[in-house]
Amino acid sequence: MVKNKKIALVLMIVLVLSSLPFNAFAKSYVVQEGDVLWKIAKKYDIDYKKLAEYNQLKNPHLIYEGQKLEIPEKNSTSSTSDDQITILGTADLHGRIYAYEYAIDSVDKDAGLAKIQTILKRERDKDPDALVMDVGDTIQDNSAELFNDLPVHPMVQAMNEMAFDVWALGNHEFNFEKSLIDRNIAAFNGTVLSANIYKEGTDERYVDGWKVFDVNGVRVAVIGMIPPNVPVWEASAPSHFQGLAFTDVAEETAKAIKELEGQYDVLVGAYHLGPDGQYGYDGIEAIAEKFPQFDVIFGGHAHMKYQNEVNGVKLIEPGKYGWALAKATIDIQKTADGYEVTGVNTENLETYEEKEDQGIMDTFAFVHNQSVDDANTVVGTIEEDFVKNVDYITNEASVTTMPTTQVEDTALIDLINEVQMFYTDSAISSAAAFKSDMNLVKGEFKKKDVANIYKYPNTLVGVNITGANLKAYMEWSASYYNTYTPGDVTISFDPEIRGYNYDMFAGVTYDIDISKPAGSRITNLKLVGEDIVDDATYKLAINNYRFGTLTSNGWVTDEDKYYDSYDLMQDAGRIRDLIIKYIKEEKNGVALPVVDNNWKLIGADLSHPLKEDIYNMIKEGTITIPTSEDGRTRNVKAVNVYDLMEEGKFEGYTPLTILHTNDMHGFFIEGKYDGMGAAKLATFVRQMREANPNTLYIDAGDALQGHNLVTLSKGEEGIKVLNALGIDAMAAGNHEFDYGSDQMVKLAEMLDFPMLAANVVKEDNALILDDSMILNVGNLKVGIFGLATPETTYKSHPDNTAGLTFLDIYETSDKMVKKLQDQGADIIIAAAHIGEEGEYTTDKLAEKVTGIDVIVDGHSHSTYDFGRMVNETLIVTAGEKTRNVGVVELLIKDGKVVKKQARMFKKEQAAALEDDKEMTEIIAGIKKANDTITEEVVAESPIELVGEKELVRTGNTNLGNLLAEALLDISKADVALTNGGGIRSSINAGPVTKGEVLTVLPYGNTVRVIELTGADIITAIEHGIDSYPEAKGAFPHIAGMTVEFDASKDAGNRVTTLMIGGKPVDKTKTYTLVTNDFLVAGGDGYLMFKGKKVVAEFGAMDEVLIDFMNKHGFDKALEDDRIKDISEAVSVLELQVAA
Repeated sequence: MVKNKKIALVLMIVLVLSSLPFNAFAKSYVVQEGDVLWKIAKKYDIDYKKLAEYNQLKNPHLIYEGQKLEIPEKNSTSSTSDDQITILGTADLHGRIYAYEYAIDSVDKDAGLAKIQTILKRERDKDPDALVMDVGDTIQDNSAELFNDLPVHPMVQAMNEMAFDVWALGNHEFNFEKSLIDRNIAAFNGTVLSANIYKEGTDERYVDGWKVFDVNGVRVAVIGMIPPNVPVWEASAPSHFQGLAFTDVAEETAKAIKELEGQYDVLVGAYHLGPDGQYGYDGIEAIAEKFPQFDVIFGGHAHMKYQNEVNGVKLIEPGKYGWALAKATIDIQKTADGYEVTGVNTENLETYEEKEDQGIMDTFAFVHNQSVDDANTVVGTIEEDFVKNVDYITNEASVTTMPTTQVEDTALIDLINEVQMFYTDSAISSAAAFKSDMNLVKGEFKKKDVANIYKYPNTLVGVNITGANLKAYMEWSASYYNTYTPGDVTISFDPEIRGYNYDMFAGVTYDIDISKPAGSRITNLKLVGEDIVDDATYKLAINNYRFGTLTSNGWVTDEDKYYDSYDLMQDAGRIRDLIIKYIKEEKNGVALPVVDNNWKLIGADLSHPLKEDIYNMIKEGTITIPTSEDGRTRNVKAVNVYDLMEEGKFEGYTPLTILHTNDMHGFFIEGKYDGMGAAKLATFVRQMREANPNTLYIDAGDALQGHNLVTLSKGEEGIKVLNALGIDAMAAGNHEFDYGSDQMVKLAEMLDFPMLAANVVKEDNALILDDSMILNVGNLKVGIFGLATPETTYKSHPDNTAGLTFLDIYETSDKMVKKLQDQGADIIIAAAHIGEEGEYTTDKLAEKVTGIDVIVDGHSHSTYDFGRMVNETLIVTAGEKTRNVGVVELLIKDGKVVKKQARMFKKEQAAALEDDKEMTEIIAGIKKANDTITEEVVAESPIELVGEKELVRTGNTNLGNLLAEALLDISKADVALTNGGGIRSSINAGPVTKGEVLTVLPYGNTVRVIELTGADIITAIEHGIDSYPEAKGAFPHIAGMTVEFDASKDAGNRVTTLMIGGKPVDKTKTYTLVTNDFLVAGGDGYLMFKGKKVVAEFGAMDEVLIDFMNKHGFDKALEDDRIKDISEAVSVLELQVAA
């Protein structure tokens, strides 16, 4: 063995080598720009494949400028001599004799035993004693099942014709009745091996575990091994492995080696296993690590061309279908005790350029002809292509990037699931895309088309499964996707999971959130609109292979199986046959593509200004979709724009990401009806900065007033949140002035970043806040200036802006642009609390002032999902209350912005994020500090203030009236209206604490005044009373008007009298109405308020109520007839309105 060489011999070799002249070693060549491997090989008169093999190039078509290649001497590979043993092997032939794939009725240039025979003859000319093995998965696939009834399967017959010495069984040999494999084991002329299959209940192996071959006096031992998961994979058809037991690979290896002790000179593995283990059993790399006694292990199962050395053991796998013939050349040396291995060389002899052996082709022409005829049997008509763009990026019919069938719902998977649900009478079904480029194309529907979309001979199983286990199964499947990272422009797959283990479900609707970690991705899971219930039982259709998965994971048992197509129909019950049967019998031979789009991927925002460019580069081949190391799995890593920039793919471009929020109003706690909260917001900001260090965060104002979390401390506690968020700059919103201008300045001084307002000056014309700033971001100079809405003077209490002047925003902005340009700014951003209504708007700003690249806007609480371009300026705004975070992507080249793109990260997406721990602690600290404030007594009530739910939703109460009067008092509006659903509790007579008021008004709503017509007011009242006397959260509590209504009338026609200021309402007149911001947004069904002009804004409702209590006492806390039902008093009344 190589491991037993003497140290002295090694030293002697080193001395000899050191004495050789330099040119005795192989030449080297440094790759130049424009070089390709075949030209380099031609220059040195050697085969390019040999050159690639010699340099261990995984892909001979990928070499790089500056790469050093070693050039082998022409005589470096000599013909086999007497002191060498040659072992040759195939694996995963899967029914291929001709170089042909019958599923698509097309030539497959690197496949089949006919090509293998050409190489095999050549190798046998060199070494007639070469040992030839097949390492399993031989008699299944490629229409091989057509010949299952023959006495000898053509694949076995072909191996006999080619004088194979060993056939190591693979798991797919057990896809059929056991009688098939039994018959062909007996028919094979060589030795069938598998050391870990036993006759059940005995110590007797099913076939030989190992065999020692005498090769010119050298004892070559070969051990065979199979994945022990066959009973799991074939769980729905126990007859396929009846009477057999499968044991652990490592344990059986140890046993076989012990049995062989003293009987071999060379030890070879014929293991139908890939490099890595699965499902708890070892792969060949682990076997080599544990058992260095091996000289070489031939692998299979993984369908990869692979060579490696682990622990001194050479490993080789020749891929699938006959891609290559694996070769191991073993150098041996005669010793006193026998023979010793002195070296092992491996190589895969590829078949792509080989010709097929005519003898094999002639002998098995019947197989080819019958398979082609069968594949072309017409079974129906395909009306339209089932998948329009098979490759998601290139739109080609073959997949080189992302397969459409695995990133969105398609008619193809829906058809398979439809068939499965029909025959099992199940509510739910699952199916996988066995081939990434599978499709049904318009035209005749032939059998080969079915084999193309359903590669394996699976049968159909129906099981009962609990809701909890269904969810676990779906999560298992969804782990196929890699987790999304900001900057990704493609969706990618876990290289450790095969595509056939990703199932898509029908019958249910669901989303897969790939921003979440595996195991927590399935969301919005429903069956016919209802949530899946954990302990309920559902009927599920699956294939027999997946039944094995589900049983092994404990999600179903044998007793849960209620349907088995194989039991009912035998071979006619294979899913491929059922698809044909369904189209013929249920669809009158017509296959029509129908897709229900019952599932989708979420949590992955693939948009970016460079996305289109990247996709074009992928199409051109400039950017390559990453492939797994074994070459078997494509698309194993997402293409990420920031990675590409680091790699220099976009030389000269500088990316700038701008995160933005506005009108957060202190809503920093995640809530059902509020936003994502500051803890998740902080996590998102951190992730975005990690993805692109060139990231800014700008807030457009109104952050520190609204929710009692911040208002209790007049904004000061909220400063802690803003600082922890890592904001770079913010605008001063009108509500930042609600605590008075002095407090606003104090708050600005407490910030770790500037609060900006270029258009607000004091009486001496000095700025109250900084007007602008320059930030160095990477190699960019970013200029930011702030604007506050001039509406602040009348939308906040006049005292709050006393002594301040709000300058024209257009003139101010023009000056700011020039100032920042003079300071060398590459990018100019306006942080503007301006909005889209009234005299001053950001649209007008972009029209009037040039040079602003981006306006981050606030004030209107609008959401521009993708921003708005006005002239050359991008305007963005992100709603309110942390419901969204805006994301702007800029690309700068040569000092100019060349691309702009905006998107929105929404609360629903943020649900996948973990809460930031630091922010969680900060908010907990604020709550604790606020506890002291809430205990403060703010008033003394002589009476109980009634706010019980059943009362405030069916009529007016003294508390509701008091609140409406407080709104009217502060706003000086014509009328007031607030909803009973916003009043959450009563207040006892006696001392009134701040906490009690917050319990009554817990939502942090603010006060707003809108303009509307008398007709609108009537409509609002009709809406609030349409359910009366049933309770309704929209029931109106009013001031400044009185209402009489007749509840006996139809809803919508109940108001009989509505008086404002003692006069009948004028339907055409414009009035001002004060209410809360929730109703202004259309909340509680008050849609007639939505979009109305807001003419004034005030602080939080709890503060307004407390101020009113202190100023006016409780005289207006009355229960009166301001709104009453008169249905029992009169029979008919006409609505009184002004003439």
